[in-house]
Amino acid sequence: MAVKRRSLPLLGAVFRSALLLLALWAGSTAAAELTRVVAVVNNEPITSTELQQYMVRAKRQVAKQGVQIPEDELRQQVLEQMILEKLQLQVAKRMGITVDDTAIDRAIEDIARRNNMTLDALKQALAADGITFEQFREQIRREMTIARLRDREMEGRVTVSDAEVDHFLANNPDVMRRIEAEAGNVTQTHVRHILARTNQTTNDEAAKAKLLALRERIVNGVDFAELAKANSDDGSAFKGGDLGWINPGDTVPQFEEAMNRLAPGEISQPVKTPFGWHLIQVLERRPLTASEDYRRNYARQLLRRQKMDQAYNAWLQTIRAEAFVEIRRDALEAK
Repeated sequence: MAVKRRSLPLLGAVFRSALLLLALWAGSTAAAELTRVVAVVNNEPITSTELQQYMVRAKRQVAKQGVQIPEDELRQQVLEQMILEKLQLQVAKRMGITVDDTAIDRAIEDIARRNNMTLDALKQALAADGITFEQFREQIRREMTIARLRDREMEGRVTVSDAEVDHFLANNPDVMRRIEAEAGNVTQTHVRHILARTNQTTNDEAAKAKLLALRERIVNGVDFAELAKANSDDGSAFKGGDLGWINPGDTVPQFEEAMNRLAPGEISQPVKTPFGWHLIQVLERRPLTASEDYRRNYARQLLRRQKMDQAYNAWLQTIRAEAFVEIRRDALEAK
């Protein structure tokens, strides 16, 4: 029987896929195992215990996909993914990218909801797989930190031309049919916002405090649009912060999640995204029709995601090449 093989791209998908995969399938490492340092990444170690935990997850995911990979090859690929993860977290730390506990709580609630589980049921599933709830939270924190790093690094780097959109629409009839079928199940949101960017002179606390003060003025009757024109750091300021009609996936997840919780007319508390802090107001909602604008925007977003994946992978290889990485073969191969 032929053996199906997969290389690094598959394992990359395994470790960059849904947050739940890296947590729910965690396996415990034998307590008697002697922990060894198998790699050093810019003076931070990766231990044999950590590698074994990731190996258990990877084996289960690969088996689920019906793929067979020799264990030594799998171990090399898993270790490389761990090195890339550690490098990204190091860059995020230098850039001051953090994820607060509230954001983690919301992500965990969303994971439970998408898996038709209560929070208690999720905790029980984790315990049955030998992982504590705190370990799960920290894995979620790492994944969300890397996602925010990706958004920050790719901001402004990727553009999609009208000609590329035209070519895509003309050569992908199957995608166009899917757009038509999906359109009726999509809700558009008309939204506006005020952005306070953070920089060397404005930290998170100052940006949040600024927006809280603006929110109080809006609640007390001052016009949102006028305050956006005078105070927003976004390019939409001249339009009173109006972003127009937004489709699912058009904005970064933190913005979309906050927006989706608002009723029409409601104003959010300050919301942090990779771009800074936002006050968000939903003006109205409507069901989507597959207009020409929607088809073009759908194609543009799809192409943009593809380009972002390519650009981010290239960036990852750059930081990998520039880093000090020592793989200790004797410890890696020790049984």
